[in-house]
Amino acid sequence: MAGQWYDSNNVVVGHAMLMVTPWVDPVADPVADSTPLFTPDDAGWLDWNSIGATNEGFKVNVETSTTQITIEEQSTPAGETVESKAISIEAALAESTLESMKYSWGGSVITTVAGPPAKRTMTLSDDTNYFTVTLETRNFAGKARRVYIPKVSITGSGEVSFRRAADKQMFPVRVASICKPTEIEIVDFT
Repeated sequence: MAGQWYDSNNVVVGHAMLMVTPWVDPVADPVADSTPLFTPDDAGWLDWNSIGATNEGFKVNVETSTTQITIEEQSTPAGETVESKAISIEAALAESTLESMKYSWGGSVITTVAGPPAKRTMTLSDDTNYFTVTLETRNFAGKARRVYIPKVSITGSGEVSFRRAADKQMFPVRVASICKPTEIEIVDFT
């Protein structure tokens, strides 16, 4: 449309899904391009697990710290360099499972005993566990947008409330990228 400086069809509302797999070297390949949108049971997600339901979805944060290069002869900067870049995904997990606790509290391996009595056990750990993640959402064309981060740590901090009727238990998590920014792929399917 002549003279129009925006396209309201590009405004997107919708949820996302975070898929996780343990980090290995060499790193896991991104999910196959042929994998349909929001289908965690599809064979394309083999060896990946959904991090689960959230309270208010996911928030992606990209924080860039820069240093300005100044010279005496000019009042404005002569240049600017990137000092650091922090890329993270945050959420409050809404499923009260050992898996949610593992991601939020820094748990180790979850073991299962058939019983009797049957039980699942997890211990907390001071070790940092590394993962590969893909954040999947819908783009303006209604197709998949995938943010693939090959190496992250998943930690949490904050409180979990155990209330009779006030609210659900929520487990805060922060997924922090620890790979080069150039290794992160953002793919829009058209």
